[in-house]
Amino acid sequence: MKTKKYIIQALVAAALYVLISIILEGEYSNEILMREITEGLVFGVLYGIFIVVRDKYMGRKKE
Repeated sequence: MKTKKYIIQALVAAALYVLISIILEGEYSNEILMREITEGLVFGVLYGIFIVVRDKYMGRKKE
C-alpha cells in the first residue's frame, strides 16, 4: 500500500512539473517537449526517493 502511495505522489509531481514548465516555456516544439518530459521524469524519481527517505528515516513516528 505504501509503495503505491509513493509511486502515485511521484507521478503526480512529475506530471505537474511537466505541465507547469511547458506552460512557462511558451513554445511547443518536439525537442522542447521531450526535454521537459525527461526533466519531469528525473524530477519525479528524485522526489520519490526523497519522500521514501523522509518517511523512513526522518519523520513519521510509528504509533
